[in-house]
Amino acid sequence: MRTSRRLLLSVAVAIALLGSAGLLAHHLRAAGTPIPLLSGPQAETWARPVDSSFKLFEMSPTLYRSALPQPQNLAVLKQLQVRTVVTFIKDDDQQWLGNSDINLISIPLHADRVDDADVLRVLNTLQLAETRGPVLMHCKHGSDRTGLMAAMFRTVIQGWSKQEALSEMLNGGYGQADDMEDARRYVERADIGKLREALTNGKCDTKVISTCYLRPWLNTMVSTSHP
Repeated sequence: MRTSRRLLLSVAVAIALLGSAGLLAHHLRAAGTPIPLLSGPQAETWARPVDSSFKLFEMSPTLYRSALPQPQNLAVLKQLQVRTVVTFIKDDDQQWLGNSDINLISIPLHADRVDDADVLRVLNTLQLAETRGPVLMHCKHGSDRTGLMAAMFRTVIQGWSKQEALSEMLNGGYGQADDMEDARRYVERADIGKLREALTNGKCDTKVISTCYLRPWLNTMVSTSHP
């Protein structure tokens, strides 16, 4: 009898341990394994600092990133011949743009809610705007939302690895890494191949069914209802 009880107890403990291990494995898969960051000479390819007063960096001759500019920063942007500003915050950029002829595109985002459709919309906007001249993208602090989109531009369009893009995002001088956890999580989980394919084929999402496909129709309905 005692042997049977010991056997049953052993089996129960084994099942409990296996269940706990399974839950832990599931949690780790869901959370994703953090991608190790790079260090060393690759920093030479990171965005070049231009003006530290508003975290202005040059990612390429036609793409810049920054925190929210102030009126006194407008002269620098004009000197760089920036033609388009893409903002990821709801703040009124007209307060610092004033009567400038710089084109403003507003795409408000939250780093903890960004999805593939948001990324594709931003990347498509940046590519189109670059054909007209240098572009500046910014959020309030120039770290999380801007950092996320900069990393996706690096990987999807410029062909960087996730390691390279994350290393630049977290160690490039844009802010504290702890403030970029939402951005980091998205980049680590993103399917770069699917995003690149969708961008190349002019799709607004990596999903077959998405509300973003209704946007042109809704815009048409709104415009026709207000002659």
